[in-house]
Amino acid sequence: MEFDDILPHLASTYRRGLLVPFIGSGMSIPVCTGWLKLLVGLAREGGVALPENIQHYLDGKTDRAPETAELYRLADKAVMGLGSLDADLRAEAFRKALNASGSAPGTCAIPPQTQALARCYWPLVLTTNYDDLYVVSRMRQSRPAVLAGPERVGTASLTAKRDETDVPEVLGRSVEDCHKVLRSLDAPTRPILWALQGFLGGQAERPETLDAELILDEPRRRLLAGEVVAGHQQYQRAINAQPHFRRAFAEVFSRRSLLFLGSGILEDYLINLFGEIAHHYGPGPYPHFALFAREEFKNGKKAPPDERFFQTRLGITPVLYENYDDLKDLLGRLTDTVWERRSPPAAGARPVAWLPDELGFRLTDGMDRPSTDRPNKPAPEFAYPPVGESRRLRLRYAPLPVPAPGRGACVIVSSGRNLDNSPDLGRQGNHLLEGAVQAKHIPHRDPSQWRPTRPEHSLSYRYGDTPIFAVAARLPQTDPPPPPHPGDPKDSRDLGIIVPAVAEALRLADAAGFHQVHLGPVASGQYRLWNPLHPFVQTLAGIRQYFTDHPRSGIQLLELHVFSPAVWFPVVAGKVPVAEILASDVMKIWVDIRDSLGASEIHAVTARAPTKVGQLKELCGLVPDRWSTEILPRPSKDEPTDKDDLLVTPSSIVVFSPRK
Repeated sequence: MEFDDILPHLASTYRRGLLVPFIGSGMSIPVCTGWLKLLVGLAREGGVALPENIQHYLDGKTDRAPETAELYRLADKAVMGLGSLDADLRAEAFRKALNASGSAPGTCAIPPQTQALARCYWPLVLTTNYDDLYVVSRMRQSRPAVLAGPERVGTASLTAKRDETDVPEVLGRSVEDCHKVLRSLDAPTRPILWALQGFLGGQAERPETLDAELILDEPRRRLLAGEVVAGHQQYQRAINAQPHFRRAFAEVFSRRSLLFLGSGILEDYLINLFGEIAHHYGPGPYPHFALFAREEFKNGKKAPPDERFFQTRLGITPVLYENYDDLKDLLGRLTDTVWERRSPPAAGARPVAWLPDELGFRLTDGMDRPSTDRPNKPAPEFAYPPVGESRRLRLRYAPLPVPAPGRGACVIVSSGRNLDNSPDLGRQGNHLLEGAVQAKHIPHRDPSQWRPTRPEHSLSYRYGDTPIFAVAARLPQTDPPPPPHPGDPKDSRDLGIIVPAVAEALRLADAAGFHQVHLGPVASGQYRLWNPLHPFVQTLAGIRQYFTDHPRSGIQLLELHVFSPAVWFPVVAGKVPVAEILASDVMKIWVDIRDSLGASEIHAVTARAPTKVGQLKELCGLVPDRWSTEILPRPSKDEPTDKDDLLVTPSSIVVFSPRK
């Protein structure tokens, strides 16, 4: 196959959250050495003499490249020679042997193929490399607003920054890290670079920079440096003596579509691992692809991949392209297809893949198959089921429409709340009112037309008698403290208030006689304290609460609009249990219990909403007055506390640590 053959498939699997790059040494060349030169450098650092045939090959006295078995033996000797060094000196020896350009630490240029891959967001990337080139390239090209929505303004805690970052954290082979990787397959998490053979860093950036960007702190850096493997014995120990790692890798291999780039996929230990997974798990549901340059096989020293063996035994399809230098262009085309384009498409070019932009649900019992007894009728412009038929919810990856009077449809925008109990409109509300003026549905914008539903601390509003409403998911606050920063909002936010606010806004629209409601993202604007995924989950809970409390509501079609890829991508990937949140208040909560030494144990517990911290402590068998609590993301600006009455939301991670 050629790259053009698989590009539409790659784009489709990316948009469903299934495509995972697997990057190897070819992605770091020429900045970092290949395996042979790395081993030669390690042997020199370890005081190990090179075998004569390898030395002759390096000196150009023979054309016969060393065989894999010879390199394994050299690797074992080199690793043994380095064993006399302490951990820091050993890590430094690896960095020195890895540095092909001779650049000072933290100043290496990032290869163009790595820059091309890192231009777009990847939830999970696997690597056999030790370097920091990919993660630094992603850090330098980071644009969290592309995923999360409008650029965040005001002060934001480190927790909020970590919650919304599009830069990966680096994980290794420990039990805790493997659990994080597995959780990322089923739930929204921070992006991950899974360093399968350890991680050194220090090539493109100084280590302290990675610490400041919340990528890798000093303790984690030492831990991952200790996981570096190079010798055959180390490879075997990593694969065979760590069953948790082997099983986690098998899960990723079986449940994702891997794209091998510049990788040493032809290495014996990897082929054995892939073959073992195929044998024990059977063929996976998604194809894997490996890109190979024909240039690699032209001199006859290396045999091209056996397509039949790769496909039937490993489930991997080889894809050939011409020259090494072409890889950056191929990856650029892929990222243009699924991310922001670098330039407008050429005249006559057409998109290559479909993007899911709607997801529908119906409140019903039984199988409820579509009826074929009634004749089909043309759908009206605003189609909604007649009163009495099952209700529908439609998730739409689309902007809010401007509602026309007399059509039975209305729009609810998100807003803040001013001290005089009027709505404080953001971009969402202002854009909608401007559209209504341009469509001549209202003569002009008049703030006095907003009518609150309560004399104070209103959660919802209506603009005159028009089909325009607002929901203000803000805490009651009569005497707010001054904001800590001039750029911060005037009102007070909390995830817990979203559920009653959404329910009240829907009740107001229902009482006004509207059967179809368009609802915009709530509490997800530029002053947000959290990733927009969390208020989205709370909005779903508010919709459930409303229809539970009002079973005879006249609202027949509710369209919840999503603006943010940070919400839509996990929804399409099945990482947000939308149907379960709509149907039930039973929720799964992740609990992270950290002891006094910093060791962490993560539990998944099931509870009914509303659930408070004290109930979780009791469920986990913790003595309440000995543990402090931090809820991630923080529901408000409150710091970690010892209070047990804090509300826990379905998308929360609750961290318990010893009280000081």
